[in-house]
Amino acid sequence: MWLWAVLAGFVALMALVVVGSVTRPTPPGFAATPLTPRARPESLAGPDTVTLDARADDRWTRFDLARRTVAAGGEPWDLGVKRHHLVVKGGTGLGGAGGVLRLDRPFADIMEAPPDGYAPSRVTPGGDTVNATFDGWYRYGYLSHLLTPRPATFVLRTHDGRFAKFSILNYYCPGADPGCLTLVYTYQGDGTRRLGPTRSDEGTIQDSVTAAPRPPTTAHDRP
Repeated sequence: MWLWAVLAGFVALMALVVVGSVTRPTPPGFAATPLTPRARPESLAGPDTVTLDARADDRWTRFDLARRTVAAGGEPWDLGVKRHHLVVKGGTGLGGAGGVLRLDRPFADIMEAPPDGYAPSRVTPGGDTVNATFDGWYRYGYLSHLLTPRPATFVLRTHDGRFAKFSILNYYCPGADPGCLTLVYTYQGDGTRRLGPTRSDEGTIQDSVTAAPRPPTTAHDRP
């Protein structure tokens, strides 16, 4: 009898796998945001929503939060993205003062960056650039094979020692193509750790949720 029970369980499991593969949901997808460099803000800027094209698995897209643009070779940057891998510009061999910490709290609740606890990135003996703080930023669906962002907020110390916060909203381009990372972020340009608006900020903080199609604009060398 036990053999029949095991066989029945196996058949049921295979049925779930088949049904899951046939009924795989289609995730929302967003095209990369057209990004034009802006002047570096001298005060609180955001929240702003951008989608970065990071589909290449052998090249990094390097994002400068202050200028709201993808950095070309030699330009400053803060956040590097390659598929589902993320790093910051800070750590041995990378230069910059960048670091990151994770808070399991809603984006809107983070009003001030913590004073310490920021982890820099590192280069492994094999030459890969990694930052363990970003490990597990997503849930993987074993039946759907989709990545879903976890509800967390990352507080980032930028390459020049300023502060920002961001949450990852989505990982897919149109057509369920993986590698378009959509994030919402706020950047503080005055050097303080304040990341939430005050009454004096009303009318000066703009939301921008843009997902217009454009040719990919990426930086293709390793951070």
